[in-house]
Amino acid sequence: MGAPFDGKISEGVIYRLKKTPDTPVKYQYLVVSEDIENGRADMLMISNFRRAKDHLKKKARKGIGLEVMVAPARKMDAIGVAKWFEDLRDLYSFCHSSRCQFVLSSGANSMNEMVSGPCLDAILKNCGIDPQEHWDEMNEWLESRLSRRVSI
Repeated sequence: MGAPFDGKISEGVIYRLKKTPDTPVKYQYLVVSEDIENGRADMLMISNFRRAKDHLKKKARKGIGLEVMVAPARKMDAIGVAKWFEDLRDLYSFCHSSRCQFVLSSGANSMNEMVSGPCLDAILKNCGIDPQEHWDEMNEWLESRLSRRVSI
């Protein structure tokens, strides 16, 4: 589970930070950014892959996570959702060709907005992505990212 850091350390939570801490910390974290130019981020949030695609082709680093959130799709009409699914397929393909990690998350800001595992699996299947393979790749990617962190 990922969450913004609120000062309390909880086991099993990977905190989403905007920048790398200045000193070693006792919790697991990923640096997440919406800025495609951010060369220090572990993961980039992609709100519109169609707009970001050309820039990502030039700037995406091998191994970076490219995250798409489900939350904005909840507010879309049918045409918007269809385009969103098309963008997911394109982003997944892009991630594989550029050796980036495709990250699908709920984008939840509250417990009510969380998305269940079976629902995320259904979204992946709808995009032609094998859920088991995706989660295995995601786990490997997370372990490799988090193992680089020095904790005290």
